[in-house]
Amino acid sequence: MASIPFTQEELLKQQDEVLKKLAQEAVTRGGNLRNAVRDITLQGLRIRELSLSQIRRVVHSISEGVNLGAAEKKVDAKALEDALAGMDDALQRAVQANRLALEQLTGAGQDFEDRHLKKTLDDLEHLEGAFLTTIHQAADHANAHIKQQWAGILRNAKGGGTETGGQVATTLDAFRDFGERGQQAFQESRRAGFKAAYMLTQNFATLASGVLIGLSEALRGPEGKEETPTASNSSSSKSRASKPSASRARGK
Repeated sequence: MASIPFTQEELLKQQDEVLKKLAQEAVTRGGNLRNAVRDITLQGLRIRELSLSQIRRVVHSISEGVNLGAAEKKVDAKALEDALAGMDDALQRAVQANRLALEQLTGAGQDFEDRHLKKTLDDLEHLEGAFLTTIHQAADHANAHIKQQWAGILRNAKGGGTETGGQVATTLDAFRDFGERGQQAFQESRRAGFKAAYMLTQNFATLASGVLIGLSEALRGPEGKEETPTASNSSSSKSRASKPSASRARGK
């Protein structure tokens, strides 16, 4: 009889193993791998805080599973490209969730402290690099052939940028000047609602995770199935070169 996890870390480890297994099965099963990996990634992100460390953990587990499936089925590089695109699709939703959560807090006149805003934006700025680095780290444990395939794919992704990076850049631009305005609002409304606002900012990753659940549900069609990406989405790799990366956006 399997033991019941009694700590958060043990529960996360079990979830990581489930994600890895699902990703492995998705590769060996074939079909629309991009959609399958997107759905698995979203599933992993929905059940935990939407923080940078947890996003990296989900990506690492799924990458390991993809590599195991690729070794088992001996797939070509196209399958790995589809897996990358699926994770990229899911992380775009994560960035959208962060942006909507920020808009909820700042747009509703809440005291979103500078340090919390800075932490959120810093995490977003590093998301694209952490995404690709995590896949690279998982590839280090794969066989030589898969490792070589990933090397070329990741080199192209770093050169052209990911869809997630483009989404991050847009979000950073939208909130770049909020620090000064937010500090002024903080001083003006401090006495009115500091305690409630503080609790909201302390639990920002949980709030963003809740928003992601809503965004994920919006992807579903009338029968509860995930919608297939449009033709423009499926050709995202061709358009990545035109999208600004997060690091370039913050460097303006």
